[in-house]
Amino acid sequence: MVKNRETFRPASALVFAGAAFFMVSAMVYLQFADYGLTSGLVAGIWGIFVASLFFQIFLYPRINFFDEGIEIINPLSRHLIGWHEVESIDTRYTMSIVTESDRGKNGRVHAFAAPAPGRYHSRSIHRSELRGLNLGDSGTIRAGESPRTQSGIAAAIARSKLEEFKRFDTPERIAYRYEFNHGAIIAHLAIAAIGVVALVFHG
Repeated sequence: MVKNRETFRPASALVFAGAAFFMVSAMVYLQFADYGLTSGLVAGIWGIFVASLFFQIFLYPRINFFDEGIEIINPLSRHLIGWHEVESIDTRYTMSIVTESDRGKNGRVHAFAAPAPGRYHSRSIHRSELRGLNLGDSGTIRAGESPRTQSGIAAAIARSKLEEFKRFDTPERIAYRYEFNHGAIIAHLAIAAIGVVALVFHG
């Protein structure tokens, strides 16, 4: 039983998904209005297919933080990692967890929900953002560490949880678990197959 669950999902993902759902709905509605019921149904099937892809890309990925560990949910995979297995937290490309037991791919699990910005983002980082980040004498940070980025926010939460786990020497341990999202692939293939059949009969 995990304690104090905290979920991270970027607000931008909700915005993009909402805009995508609106556009898909509008196109399906116009197809109904302009070409009738049959064409509208075909468009509706493909609209569901596109909407499901947007859901899988923007809304499904998230990061769950809790006292005992972290759960990284990507479009096609789910990783449950105990804090006792975490060696470090990185922000290159995305916020990622580096494990001591070679969990994930080459001992690293990337979080799709917390992408890092391009390297040129570092040019826009204000000096005030560096306060309290324990950077030593360098006074510089990787672009992905900025608290204005998704990777930076997620990494800050993860480090806080990891430090708390180590400070209080939490006795609870959770076993690593990996799951591949077969259901998403099967569902998308099924919708696409129905859409192809509908197009053939409609044509």
